[in-house]
Amino acid sequence: MSDPFQTALQHQQAGRLNQAAEIYQNMLRGNPQQPDVLHQFGLLHHQAGRPAEGVKYIQRAIALQPGQTAYLNNAALLFIAAGQAKEAVRAAEQALALDPTAADAANNLGLAQAMLGNPAAAEAAYRQAMRLRAGFIEAQFNLANLLREGGAHAAAAVEYRQLLERQPQFIGARINLGVALELSGDLDGAIAAYTEAARQQPDLALAHLNLGLAFQKRHRFREAIAALQTALKHDAGLVAAHMAIGQSARELGDSATATAAFQAAAKLAPELPEVQEALSALLSGAIPGWHFPMLADMARNDAFQAALEKAITPETVVLDIGTGSGLLAMMAARAGAKRVIACEAHPLIAGTAREIVAANGYADRIQVIAKRSTELDLATDMGGVADLVVAEVLDAGLIGEGMLPTSRDALKRLAKAGAKIIPASAQVVAQIVTLPQQRQVNPLRSLSGFDLSAFDKFRNRSAHGNVRLDHEAHTVLSEILPVQRIDFANPPDWTRPQCLAWSAPITRAGTAQALVFWFELWLDEAIMLSTGPGGAMRHWGQAVCWLPADRTVQPGDALDFRVTLADTYIDFTAL
Repeated sequence: MSDPFQTALQHQQAGRLNQAAEIYQNMLRGNPQQPDVLHQFGLLHHQAGRPAEGVKYIQRAIALQPGQTAYLNNAALLFIAAGQAKEAVRAAEQALALDPTAADAANNLGLAQAMLGNPAAAEAAYRQAMRLRAGFIEAQFNLANLLREGGAHAAAAVEYRQLLERQPQFIGARINLGVALELSGDLDGAIAAYTEAARQQPDLALAHLNLGLAFQKRHRFREAIAALQTALKHDAGLVAAHMAIGQSARELGDSATATAAFQAAAKLAPELPEVQEALSALLSGAIPGWHFPMLADMARNDAFQAALEKAITPETVVLDIGTGSGLLAMMAARAGAKRVIACEAHPLIAGTAREIVAANGYADRIQVIAKRSTELDLATDMGGVADLVVAEVLDAGLIGEGMLPTSRDALKRLAKAGAKIIPASAQVVAQIVTLPQQRQVNPLRSLSGFDLSAFDKFRNRSAHGNVRLDHEAHTVLSEILPVQRIDFANPPDWTRPQCLAWSAPITRAGTAQALVFWFELWLDEAIMLSTGPGGAMRHWGQAVCWLPADRTVQPGDALDFRVTLADTYIDFTAL
C-alpha cells in the first residue's frame, strides 16, 4: 500500500494541488498533530497564492517540533510573501539560531529586512547567505537589487556581472545589470546588456523596451523605434513603448508616426497626464507664438545684459543654449566674453543666427552650432569647458522647454566645476482665481446657442494653458502662495515625476475656476524678473490649470491639489 504522504507530495510537486490538498486534509482529520503534513500543507497554500493562510499551518508544525530549521525558514518565506516582514525577521533569526549554516534563512532575513526599510541589515544578511553557500545565485541577485535600489549602481553592476559569469542565462540579472549601468550613466554598457537579454530571450518585451529607451536616451532614435516596435509585437499594451516611439519620431521630424504613437498611448492610458500632454502638444503645433514678444521685452533684455556684464570677465568662455536669434550670445560678446559657443537645434534658425552675428561684427568671437546642447562634443564642438552657461530654455510654465535636463547635462559635461548659470534659480508661485470669459472655452461646450463641443479636440490640453491676468477680467480668491523653488545651478532630476501636496487657503468668496501660476526668475542673487501680473517680464504671461468643475468657495475654505513635478512640466490636479 502506498504512503499517503508521499503520494500527496508527488501531486504537489507535479502541480496537482487539489489532489494533494485532499490527501493532506484527510491525514490531518485522522491526526491533526502531524508536523510534516502541516508543514507541506502550509507550503501548498503558498503555491496556491494564499501565503497568509499557509503560514498558520507551518506555525502549528513549529509548535509541535520547534527545533526544525526548515519549518522556521519556510515560515519566514511565507511571512515575506504575505507582507508580514517583522514576523519574517523573527522566523529567519530563529532558524539561524538553530542552524548558523542555514543560507536560505539568511537570504530570507535579508528579504525581510529590506521590506522593513533596513538596507544595511539586509545587505549584511545577503552577504552572510553568500558566505554560507558559495555561488548562492539568489542571494547575490537580491544583494545586487538592494544595492541598485539604494543608489549604489556601480556596486550593483559588479554583483550582477559576477553572478552572470556563473549563470549567463539569468535574464532577470542581465536586464537589471542594464538598469544599473543606465542609472550609473553607462548607456553603452546598458545597451549591450539589453541587447544580449533580447538575444537570449527574443520574445521578452521588457528587454526590447529597455533597449529602445536606452537608444532613445542616446539619441539613436531610429534604433530606438525599431527596438520599441519589437517590444510592442510581444506586448501591445506597453504605454511607455508607444510614448517613446512618439518622442523619437518627433525628434526625427516624422509627425505622422509620432501622432499615431501618442494616440495609441492615449487610448491605452487616457488618465496619464503626460500622455495627453504629448499628444496635445504635437497636435497643437510646435511653433511658439511668444518668440517675437520675448525679443521685444526690453525689461527682460536689459536684465540679462546686466547679469551678463556682472558675470563676464575678459577670460570668460560662455555657452549659450538655444540661442535663437543670437541676441543673448551677442550680449555676452558685448560684455567682453573671450569666446561664446551658441547652440541652436533648428538648422534654419542656427543659420540665420550666424548671419545676424556676422552682420553685427561678432563672428570672430561667437560660434553658432546647429545642434542641441545635449549633442555637443566637448572636444570637437566646444574646444574646452565653459565658465558660464546661459540657458533661457523657459516657457510660461517655467520648465516646459526642457530647462532641467538641459542644465543638468550642460553643467555636468560642458562646464567647469562650479560654473555659473544664468538664470540661477526660480520661485514658482500660484493663486486661485475666477476667469469667466476664458472659462467659456475651457473646455469648449456651447456658444451663442450652438453646441461646439466637438471642436474642443483642437484645444491644447497639456499641463497648462496661458493667460495674461493684466488683460483678462478675473477675480482673485486667494493670496499669492509659494509652490516650489528650483536651483538651476543644482537642477533637480525629475525624470521620474515627483508629487507633493499643496493647499490654497481661500480669502474671498466666489467661484473658483482655475489655478494660475507664474515664476520669479533670479538671473543672479540680485536681479529678478517676475512673469506675474504687473511683473517686469511680460511676454510669458501666466500659466493656468483649469479646475474640472467650478467650485463655490468662502473665506476659510481651502482647495487642495496634487502638484506633479516632472522634468518638463509642473501640473496641478485638484483633489
